[in-house]
Amino acid sequence: MNRPNAVKNLKIQNGIDWLTKNRNTLFLAVCLMIHGLYMIIFLVLDVWQLYTLNMFSSLFYFNLLFFKKDTSERMMVFTYFEILIFSVLSEIVTGSDYGFFLYIVGMSAAVFYMVPSYGNWRFVYQIAGIVTALVLEGAIQIFDISFPNIQMVMAPYQTSFYLVNLGITATIVLAATFFYSQETEKVWKSLEYNTNHDTLTSLYNRRFLERYIEKIPYGNRTDYVIAMVDIDFFKKVNDTYGHEAGDKVLMKVADCLKDTAGTDNLAVRWGGEEFILYFPDKTQEEVFKKMEELRQEIEDLVIPAAGKHIRITITSGIACGLSDSNYEKVIRSADEKLYLGKQRGRNRVVV
Repeated sequence: MNRPNAVKNLKIQNGIDWLTKNRNTLFLAVCLMIHGLYMIIFLVLDVWQLYTLNMFSSLFYFNLLFFKKDTSERMMVFTYFEILIFSVLSEIVTGSDYGFFLYIVGMSAAVFYMVPSYGNWRFVYQIAGIVTALVLEGAIQIFDISFPNIQMVMAPYQTSFYLVNLGITATIVLAATFFYSQETEKVWKSLEYNTNHDTLTSLYNRRFLERYIEKIPYGNRTDYVIAMVDIDFFKKVNDTYGHEAGDKVLMKVADCLKDTAGTDNLAVRWGGEEFILYFPDKTQEEVFKKMEELRQEIEDLVIPAAGKHIRITITSGIACGLSDSNYEKVIRSADEKLYLGKQRGRNRVVV
């Protein structure tokens, strides 16, 4: 992906994240705007019953936004039932042809997204909304509830009200569905990342490397080089400076490994203070040069931790694998060369 597209996508994602984070505030603001607009419309139409109803609803949202400043999920539950009450009263006054019952249906779908921490209670709220809509519609039809004077005034605008209410409801449902899918996708990406990466260093983990190699089709496999890396005397770092300092050392070494791996190779935390660099399509000579540069870079590091300046070294072992090689044997071979380097005095690369 080129840089302009990457920047554009990042801005879009940041915008979506902001909308998701502030969804409750935005929803309350939209509700306030809708009720405020309806309040003006019913004032012009001189339908004081619905004007008064929308005025109280507007005050409810205005209070939440500007006085209480409470957009918690608890308030969203109150909002849900406010919308149910508003829809029921509006439907009774206008009849079933103006679409106010649609808000009940729409919010019954949206409430699942609006209050995620309420768990199974969301289903109770949904059922309450659906039952309310059915009972209301049935009651209006069976008992022929009507306000002829109001309905006569509103009759010329019946289609407009229905379409507006349908559009608002559809927008609420679509927005809730979209943002819910975005959050779900983010959760799955987070789970996938945590499954494949080491939590401390953000390097790939052992499981990922094993699956990565195993999933390469045999026809696409090429020769490769594996370098096993170990931090010299790491236990002494932990014992002398503490585990927090040890973690800082691991993270700093991991950063160096990422730079060495670049974008075409894999840097993996194999376990403890051991790491693996996986180089597909590289020769042993090329990898040896890279590992020598890495060894020198880490030897020159000064890591501030625990009020001290810590210096460390690494030892590496390199092994080559053919396209049809058993990668486990290649890793064992790199490990054996690593320990040979330890025996020879550490801070070296062994081929």
